Amino acid sequence: MKSNKQKTNLKKPTIIISIASLAFIISLFFQLILGASKWKNEINSQMKIYIYLDDSLDVKGINSLIFKLKKLPNLNRINGKSDIQFKSKNKTASEFISKNSENYEDLLGENNPFKNLLIIGIANDNKNENEFNKLAKNLMQLDGVFEVTFPNKYITSLTRKINQISYFLLFIILTVCIFVYLQISNFVKINIHSNRILIKSMQLLGSTNHYIRKPYLIESATQGLIGGTIGALMAYLLFFYFSNSISEFKGLLDESQLQLISFFTCTIFCTLFSLIATVLSINSKLKTSVSNLI
Repeated sequence: MKSNKQKTNLKKPTIIISIASLAFIISLFFQLILGASKWKNEINSQMKIYIYLDDSLDVKGINSLIFKLKKLPNLNRINGKSDIQFKSKNKTASEFISKNSENYEDLLGENNPFKNLLIIGIANDNKNENEFNKLAKNLMQLDGVFEVTFPNKYITSLTRKINQISYFLLFIILTVCIFVYLQISNFVKINIHSNRILIKSMQLLGSTNHYIRKPYLIESATQGLIGGTIGALMAYLLFFYFSNSISEFKGLLDESQLQLISFFTCTIFCTLFSLIATVLSINSKLKTSVSNLI
């Protein structure tokens, strides 16, 4: 009897450790997927069309051109306002001098070779190479437009690769979930199997199935909450360490709202995992006949 009790007591921390490992892995990859999604959104926000204007175009002509651009059907709008920015060639020249610490007149021998620039944002549904090509051809036909440039294939291929990475991480999460669920299920089955005679005795004495399940479900939910909390907390501490140690990760990982969502999602998910495994295992024992107990 003592040996069986010791084995049962050893199984409980093993189940909690398994659940904690599941929560840690899910939280880790879930955060990586969120980071990849945020990275993709940042890249998409930089995918804009750059319209360089003729030097002959005066202020009135620039305002007229901006008025025409506001009528574009695929123009992005932020808080109801058209996503159009004007950048003068003088500002571009000053930025060039501040970054390079050299005067463009010494390098090129001419007065301000830069062009006035209009930067227009495009709606996310139209951010692809074909749409950019069509829009660039139409914009080149407008009066006062010197050149139109837009993101090349590199950015398009980069966003495609980010999507592939996100799908791969999601596949890993699902695979790990199935593997760890089977492991947790086996531990739960062993734990309930050791109490099979007690379960059947209670059933024969008239106890309802709900009454028999209740203590096992409470124990299972407790183990799921403890294991899920430990695993999610370990993942959070790991994210906190990396976001403070590596500045490049801070923008991708350091979001308290997403961390809380990840924390509670993993905890609830692991608790459900534990409860489902317990319900399936105990139901099988409740249906087992007395002759098949041993």
